Amino acid sequence: MPREMQRFLIISGINGRDEALLQLQTIVRDRRPDGLLFAGGVLPPDREDLTDFDTECYTKEGTLFVERFFSTLGSLGVFSAVIPGVFDAPLDEFLGLGMAAEREYPKIHLVHVTPVEEGDIGIFGLGGCITDHTSTGVGYYSRTLAKYYLRPICTAKPPRKVVLLSDLQDWQGDSANEQHVADALTATYHPMVCVLGSPGAKGHIERIAETLLIRPGHFADGSAAWLDLGRTGDDQAELLDLRQPATQRETNPGAPIDLVTVEA
Repeated sequence: MPREMQRFLIISGINGRDEALLQLQTIVRDRRPDGLLFAGGVLPPDREDLTDFDTECYTKEGTLFVERFFSTLGSLGVFSAVIPGVFDAPLDEFLGLGMAAEREYPKIHLVHVTPVEEGDIGIFGLGGCITDHTSTGVGYYSRTLAKYYLRPICTAKPPRKVVLLSDLQDWQGDSANEQHVADALTATYHPMVCVLGSPGAKGHIERIAETLLIRPGHFADGSAAWLDLGRTGDDQAELLDLRQPATQRETNPGAPIDLVTVEA
C-alpha cells in the first residue's frame, strides 16, 4: 500500500539555471518532502531559439539542460509530478525527454494530460498555456480543449485532487485576467489544491471557496511554496524565500540554504 503523502515542495521556473538545480537538491535534502510538484519553466523565457515560437527542436544546450533537470529530479528519490511551461516548447521535445526520464526514474511522473494517482491523491496537469486558440506544438490550448483535457478531474476517485497549470490567459474572454481564470477553474473542478506557475508571477497563496490556490513564484529567483496536508486551514501552505545574503554564499558556499517563511 503506497505511503500517504502529506508534505510537498512546490516550484516552477528553473529558467535554465544550473545553480537552481543545485539549490533544488539542497532544499529537498533539508526539508525531506514526500513529493515535489513542478508547474513548468525548465528553460529560460528569453530563449533566443524560441523568439517566434516556431522552432521544431531544442538546441544542443537546451536538450542537455532538460536532461539535467530530469536527472536531478531522479536523483532526489522523491515522487515528482511535472508539467512543461510555455517556454519549454516544442512540446514533443520536452515530452520525449520526459518519457525517457520516467523509464529511468520511476518516481518521475509527467502529468501533462496524464493524471497520476498516489494513495488518496490524484494529480492532474496541463502544461503550456490556456488561451484563446490552440497550437499544440507550442503548447497553447483553447478554453474548450483545456476543459476537455481536464474533465477527468470530475470523475476521479481519489478524494484529494491537485491541479498543476503553467500559464493561464483569457479563460473568460478578452477582458479576463489570471484571477478570473483561476476563479473559473476552481468553480468548475473544485480541486483541493491548484498550482499556477505563470511566467513572471510572484509567489502568492489564497483560498477560493474550497480550493487552495498556490503561485510558488520562480525557483530561479529564490521563491517556492510548501504544502503540508497534515495541517488544517490556512496553515497548510506557506511561501518560502530561498535567497541568502551574498556574504554567506561567499564565506561558506557549501552551507545549507536558509529557508525564511513569508506571510501568504
